Amino acid sequence: MGNKSNKKITFVTPTLDRKGSEIALINLLKHIDKSFDVTLIAKYKGVLFDKVLPEMKKLFLFNGKPKRDLFSRITGRLEVIINTNKVLSKEKETLLYINTIILPDILTYAEKHKILTIVHLHELEQMYSQLTESQIKRLVTYPNLIIANSAASAAVIAKYGRKDNVKICYPCVETDKIKPNKEDYIKWRKKLNVDDDEFLWVMSGSLDENKNPFLFIKIAQEILYQNRNVKFLWIGGTTNKEFQEECRDKTNADFLNNKIIWAGDVAEDYMSYFNCADGFVLTSIKESFSLVTVEALLLGLPVVTQNCGGVVEILRDDIGKVVEEKNNAEKMAAEMIKFMDGTYSVDKPKQLLRAKEFDVAVICKQWNEILIQ
Repeated sequence: MGNKSNKKITFVTPTLDRKGSEIALINLLKHIDKSFDVTLIAKYKGVLFDKVLPEMKKLFLFNGKPKRDLFSRITGRLEVIINTNKVLSKEKETLLYINTIILPDILTYAEKHKILTIVHLHELEQMYSQLTESQIKRLVTYPNLIIANSAASAAVIAKYGRKDNVKICYPCVETDKIKPNKEDYIKWRKKLNVDDDEFLWVMSGSLDENKNPFLFIKIAQEILYQNRNVKFLWIGGTTNKEFQEECRDKTNADFLNNKIIWAGDVAEDYMSYFNCADGFVLTSIKESFSLVTVEALLLGLPVVTQNCGGVVEILRDDIGKVVEEKNNAEKMAAEMIKFMDGTYSVDKPKQLLRAKEFDVAVICKQWNEILIQ
């Protein structure tokens, strides 16, 4: 997409919060080819804005989260147009790299000003419902290049008609920084009031409908009905307080309040919480990829997931168990119990080898080759 002559490239991303697409971009940017002159723009100033990539030029359009009332949404659209023009007009003769499809206003600006554009897809079908027909058409036809984060996400854009100039580049992980830590395992389990002999299953993700906490609760019920010595940990928070309370109320109503730990957003302690686990369960309805599954493999955890999309591209060679039937708590629980009972064993060396294929050194090399070709 360019030549090695300090070509300007401007990345636009929604928030720089702790979300999969944001973390994926941050990991890539740490290793971008030195020939690029980089600017990073967040539409909303997220929690990671001031903490990551201090050497990089960073800008934001809005300081705070979008308001959801009707008046704010209408005035917000005008602010987006004004602020986008104000900020991007200063980024002259740049290659525009839009991280996720849920920035249609930025793509509209790019088309209007005839800017060379790359769009990075992290989304499956359900996210396209947030776009209008004209926005989807622009997404399919305008970008010079589309980078898909998995074959699953590439297949979705192909259904809409975009098949040429689509490259697959998986998200990456700094694999050398994720290792089992026995001391942390003991320390943090005590903090969480998890006994030595209790099997702890973890799920990591935003507390929302797609991540499917209600399935998580049903799985806990199924396993506890069989008198297993087990607890469950959900790492991840939400801005939707009503949904959060609904999850907590359901837990209390089903007498699971001492068995399910809702950790919320644990910020810098994330890996310490994850390291406490004895197994990882993925309850998501849809995932174009799953960085957290790679993290689970690096920790040597048993992995049980329903078939939610791109995760099956990770769990090849029988290094995890995929339940094909959706929202089947009984089948998910049965697979998890087989790990708990020792019916299934974990091939940790095979898990590690597979996880290393998503290391930053491997993926960033591929990504830079795409950018400079």
